[in-house]
Amino acid sequence: MQHHLSRRSLLGRSAAAVGGVALGGSALSACGTGGSGGGGSHPTLQVMYDGIDTELGKQLAAFERANDCKVVVSKFDQVKLNAAIAAGNPPDLVRTSGASEMPNLIARGLVENLDPYFAKSTVFKAADLDPIVGVYRFDGKRQGKGSVYGFPSDFSQDAMLWFNKELFDKAKVSHLKPTDSLTYDDLLDLGKRLTVRKGGKVDVFGFDPVWNFVNQAHLMQMIAQQGGSLWNDDFTKADFTTPEARRALQWYVDWGKARVGSGPLDPISDWQGPVYGAGRIAVVSYGYWFGAWINGGDAGAKGAEIAAASGFVPAPQMGSTRVDACMTATGAWIPKKAAHKELAFKFLEFWRGGAPAEAHFKAGGGLPALKHFRTLLPKSTAFDADHYQTQMKNLKNLSVLQFSPYANYTAVEGAITTNVEAAMKGQTSLDSAIRGLQTAVDAVVQQGKQQLGA
Repeated sequence: MQHHLSRRSLLGRSAAAVGGVALGGSALSACGTGGSGGGGSHPTLQVMYDGIDTELGKQLAAFERANDCKVVVSKFDQVKLNAAIAAGNPPDLVRTSGASEMPNLIARGLVENLDPYFAKSTVFKAADLDPIVGVYRFDGKRQGKGSVYGFPSDFSQDAMLWFNKELFDKAKVSHLKPTDSLTYDDLLDLGKRLTVRKGGKVDVFGFDPVWNFVNQAHLMQMIAQQGGSLWNDDFTKADFTTPEARRALQWYVDWGKARVGSGPLDPISDWQGPVYGAGRIAVVSYGYWFGAWINGGDAGAKGAEIAAASGFVPAPQMGSTRVDACMTATGAWIPKKAAHKELAFKFLEFWRGGAPAEAHFKAGGGLPALKHFRTLLPKSTAFDADHYQTQMKNLKNLSVLQFSPYANYTAVEGAITTNVEAAMKGQTSLDSAIRGLQTAVDAVVQQGKQQLGA
């Protein structure tokens, strides 16, 4: 996902901050004998997670020495992961986008139940777990309840808005305020007023909702804000034909046709961060973590200027029900057939319960899943304090979306992209796009049910 790939340099700064810090107690315990999957002395821990090696820096070698093991980090690759799972030789720890993926992975029997590990952990204590860990809980039918099957790296309310005050001033538009009751229609109108075109091309995008970043989750939030639900009670049917779903889809088509953001009619070669950093996006939809990217030098030559000009407000609404959800909570899970499960869990404790986690949250790289780390979030500068206060006040609106265990995340995203973009481009009507989307997702669910024997 664009969101996570964009954070590599942020992780690198965390590594620099943690370089001289000693490893936490759990990571120092003897685990070189391997996990429940065997492996003997000097095991090699396979971690499929982009950027962890950059984030940890010298701490990775320190973990290896302390635990008499070798850690090999590879980029997440779905094709390679599928092949490794089929061969019965999966990595020991795997990255996941979190909320949208976990129910299906767990229901397929691919994920290790971590309850026994949490029960013994001196790092992950039950009373210290933020409710967001519910993204990784599953009781066999519903997300958010039951056993724990993974752990978040961090989390945000992903549809919150960052905006460039200077671009608002140039367009003679009043700045957004955290107390505004901003609707999606308001935002589309703002996008039109803030968009600047030169030579037949968009020079400044007025509003970028980050199309193709967890589209299903964004639709689910927009529908929930209207009091509806995309999925039925047992998650065996998604309905894109309801008035609430149609309104959300219509909004996306209108936004795409308006050409006020980096949609299919005006694609960009990179993710939205560098474009925002260049002063070419007036409003972009990202969570709290994006502030660390802006304020840490990643925004490029204009970094300090962009940081000084950036404001942060809650997500827009499409109805009277306030929903400002965490759509991802990216983190990691341990495959049931992993060779070194205990060692993988100790690495997870170290990574998100030890010194690397402290550095990550001191940099503002998202909200922590361990409550005691929340005191580390940056508040010393005006930039940090302002956005921290906005985020803390907005947490009362946090919710966790529930996804179907029968629907493969990638397949659903592909169906949404294919059908909605066709309507954005004027290649088909909205009605036809909805029919195509409904047919495609029905097929995905049917395939998932057959796969699970449901």
